[in-house]
Amino acid sequence: MTVSLDAFFSPRSVAVVGASTRETSVGHAVLKNLLEGGQPARWAPGPDGSRGFAGKVFAVNRKGGEILGVQANPSLTEIGEPVDLVVIAIPPRYIKGVIEECGSIGTQCVIVISAGFAELGEEGRKLQDELTATAAEHGIRIIGPNCLGVIRPAERLNASFGAGAPPAGPIGLLSQSGALVTGLISYTEREGFGLSAAISLGSKADVTDVEVVEWLARDEQTRAIAVYVEAFPDPHAFMEVARRVSAEKPIVALKGGATAAGAAAASSHTGSLAGSAAAYSAAFRQTGVLQAERIGEFMAWTRALAYQPPAKGDRIAIVTNAGGPGVLSADAAARAEIKMATLSEETLAKLNEVLPSVWSHNNPIDIIGDATPERFAKALEIVGQAPEVDGVVVIMTVQAMTNPADVAEAISNACTNWEKPILASFLGLVGTAAGEILDRRGIPEFNLPEEAVSAMGALVRRGQWLSRDEPEAFDASGLPAPDHARAQETLDRAAALGQSNLDLTLASEVLKAAGLRYNKSETAKDEDEAAARAEEIGYPVVIKLISPDVVHKSDAGGVVLDVVGPEAVRAACASIRTKIEESHPGARIEGFTIEEQVGGTEIIIGMSRDPGFGPLFMVGMGGVFVEVYKDVAFRISPFSRRDALDMIGEIQAQPLLNGARGRPVLNRDELAEAILRVEALVEACPAIVELDVNPLVITPDRGLVCIDARVII
Repeated sequence: MTVSLDAFFSPRSVAVVGASTRETSVGHAVLKNLLEGGQPARWAPGPDGSRGFAGKVFAVNRKGGEILGVQANPSLTEIGEPVDLVVIAIPPRYIKGVIEECGSIGTQCVIVISAGFAELGEEGRKLQDELTATAAEHGIRIIGPNCLGVIRPAERLNASFGAGAPPAGPIGLLSQSGALVTGLISYTEREGFGLSAAISLGSKADVTDVEVVEWLARDEQTRAIAVYVEAFPDPHAFMEVARRVSAEKPIVALKGGATAAGAAAASSHTGSLAGSAAAYSAAFRQTGVLQAERIGEFMAWTRALAYQPPAKGDRIAIVTNAGGPGVLSADAAARAEIKMATLSEETLAKLNEVLPSVWSHNNPIDIIGDATPERFAKALEIVGQAPEVDGVVVIMTVQAMTNPADVAEAISNACTNWEKPILASFLGLVGTAAGEILDRRGIPEFNLPEEAVSAMGALVRRGQWLSRDEPEAFDASGLPAPDHARAQETLDRAAALGQSNLDLTLASEVLKAAGLRYNKSETAKDEDEAAARAEEIGYPVVIKLISPDVVHKSDAGGVVLDVVGPEAVRAACASIRTKIEESHPGARIEGFTIEEQVGGTEIIIGMSRDPGFGPLFMVGMGGVFVEVYKDVAFRISPFSRRDALDMIGEIQAQPLLNGARGRPVLNRDELAEAILRVEALVEACPAIVELDVNPLVITPDRGLVCIDARVII
């Protein structure tokens, strides 16, 4: 039987095990928060005048006595009635017994505040496993251990030891860090917005991010979800839920511990560029989760998404009474990858009718420093109706003749019936009546204009995600048909030969079997055979080393380009031998690959296996500089054709892909097909642990041609 999480957020009764008269104890703080709601007291009092929890609150302390006006019970069983939610704040060694008590009185939801479990190492992990096993025997769900607790403002439930309490609002905050929750609660108090719930998961011994996100998705109070995570216990489960939830409610994520630990040991370019950060970013991108890089973005984006509709396009207008902040906001728009709307002649004419002649006549729309509330309102009414504008950021700086509260009222009234998003920034005003007026009307107001523009960027990306389509499949009739059985046979042959890093011949066979188009290629054991093979292929050719002991051949001098003529072939082979003997003494030189030289723009497709997510795929600008420029994008398997095209669109060097300076133009559908073929190969052949197709060349007349590949098993 699946236990509902409802009692964590809407219990009828709560007991604190470890309640104490000692004011510095966690148990005392939890009991006080339940009784009083937390300080400052932001919650409206109930019928009894209390700002604390409206249900029954029990204190449990083995010494008994009275704590904060509540008679303490020596144990849970002596309460004598059911308890929906139990909060535990006692030393770890006693908690298993309390869980058994919870089972005996029918409690199904428990918050374990106490630390001293898996975070302390093997002994703590063993204690935590015993705790969860005991809970499972009794059908009990646990949040924690080592967590802050749970806050549900609308229920006046503060089952935490946090110092404050957020106002009620539409944002569900889920955090692996309790300290971050307390900090963000202070932020909500200062900025004047509210939370539907604040949940600190701690060590996630039982209840996970996935389950809480699912619960918040069903919660009518929650309109946007904010998730701080350091690691997901089951990344693919999160992706599955996030993809489904983000179709209905926006999710913003902040990833902590975004390092590439372990990448230094990787052999492929993909492996060395990948890591925890790349895998999580890929997972967020392909499930519609907006990933913030900083705490300020984390809350700003979530506020905007909770209160304003997504933008239907990426063109914004900035209405300001100050030129400098307007210019800085335009710069911020470029950084957020959103466009400044080009105002139509009709919109300009309408603005000319209501604005002073010296207004900017452009976007940003500078309505001049002496702007009255009426001038703000008239400008916004015109911009709000302009079809070329998808979202508006309004900025006000305080002048001697300006009343911020009156401007806030005018802004609110001007956009009452808008369908496009509007955000505001009253520069330098924090915690004033003006901000409260806007927040109360559902218009998030930010202290700095750049924050407002960044939040508008989140609304634009949200709109783009919701409007995505799945493109038709690429016509692959001109490419070889995949033959995964042949690929597996080649891998088996490599394993039998003792090759973990496949030589060029075997690697090319694997990629050809996947259905990729390869250039002409032959192998030779010595210089004379290499010259003969080059004559058959036709000049110019590329000479490459064959050695299982040299991974990056170019770096070691194992590749020679633009070779023309048999003597030049022999000289190239001799040069490679000399350089490899100098740079890699003892390396086996098994021969040379002679390849047709193909010119064009070089890209890369790669795969490495992430410990949590599994196959992680990469596409980007390739060649020898892939690790220098790091212009790459990642996705987690499985992914769709739409995801593959999105990856290509994330490459920064788009002008090169589009044919800049006479370069061949990339067929994006063909590259997406190649990415999907590599994914299918990896799925069919799990022995492949790392793979690079590099370079994959965009040619003028043959489409994509694979020149080199690295396959590691």
